[in-house]
Amino acid sequence: MKKLTVAIAALLPALASASGLLGSTVDLRYHYDSGVQKLDTLDSLVVGAGTEISCPGAAQVCQVLTAASQTLNFGASSIRYDFNGLNGATAGFDNVPVNGFAFESLFTGTTLTGVQLSSNISGLDASRLSFAAHSVQLDMHGLALGSQAFFQLDLQTAPVPEPAGAALMVAGLALLAARRRH
Repeated sequence: MKKLTVAIAALLPALASASGLLGSTVDLRYHYDSGVQKLDTLDSLVVGAGTEISCPGAAQVCQVLTAASQTLNFGASSIRYDFNGLNGATAGFDNVPVNGFAFESLFTGTTLTGVQLSSNISGLDASRLSFAAHSVQLDMHGLALGSQAFFQLDLQTAPVPEPAGAALMVAGLALLAARRRH
């Protein structure tokens, strides 16, 4: 019975991560350092339906993202940034050494294995992207934004057992434990 309890306890984190980022708390950091001015923001967000951050707004990251109408939306396994220039307005990220996003505390119970970047921002490519087990960094320095600019990060994780498959495995372990006692 002790082995069955250990097996079930080992499965719980994987089952919890099956929903991806939805319902989890993630950290959004923005790092900016021009040599004269330094800003490091931190917003902890609960991922749910709809947009998590709109700038201008009260979020700390809006101290850096000062152009009108910018949003960040987290999905089950994606992060999307949108800039909507009002009346065709454009903007850009300052060309300073440190100017970028850091998305942290991503996925508990599983790890990131890859990130797919899609964007219409000229110059934003995979060379500006790095990731670790639970974080993604994106270097934005010097990038110009058209009036309808976006990027999307599709996050790939290690395979997680399907809930039905995990339940079947737990049932099988229970049968083995019961059979072993008789």
